[in-house]
Amino acid sequence: MWSIVEKKLPPSLSKLFQGKNSTRLILILGIAGMALILLSSFLPKLSSSKPTESGQASTKLTADEYTEKLEKKVTDLAESIIGAGKVKVMITLENGVEYVYANSEKKTTDNTQDYESGSPKKSTDKGSLEQDVIVIDGQDGKQALVVTQREPTVKGVVVVCEGGGDISVKQSLTDAITTALNLKSNRVTVVQSAG
Repeated sequence: MWSIVEKKLPPSLSKLFQGKNSTRLILILGIAGMALILLSSFLPKLSSSKPTESGQASTKLTADEYTEKLEKKVTDLAESIIGAGKVKVMITLENGVEYVYANSEKKTTDNTQDYESGSPKKSTDKGSLEQDVIVIDGQDGKQALVVTQREPTVKGVVVVCEGGGDISVKQSLTDAITTALNLKSNRVTVVQSAG
């Protein structure tokens, strides 16, 4: 590999890759790399998460924010169906957003044996389990480390639209929404708007 590097480098630099010089160069580059890694730990951390619509970098959603975003998506989907016209959507949830936090476990077991005449008479096992939520430094101080976020379960969808009186539009809307949200059709209601 060094021969390929030597051919592409000017003669003054190719001398660095010969003999003991190549070992020194690798050693110097390794030390410089470790120094950069060490220095990076002292520099302020830059947030790589994209800001949400409200301008904050938070990835946690409340149930209301989740519902609002989902209603917007379903409204856009419903309005794209021919004959639906102007659409209003209301979604209800069975539960809120659930967060699963990282935790550390510490198991301890204690085995006690009673002996009689040199042979075990009775053996007793006791165990305990401690679980602690892992806490990290966040933007707002100490925060629990979130492993995953479970989206809420949709309880029902009501669609009010201009074309809700047409049976084919009603069926198309119901099919689209049940497929998109993985719902049963009895959880989706489509009605015609008042005007």
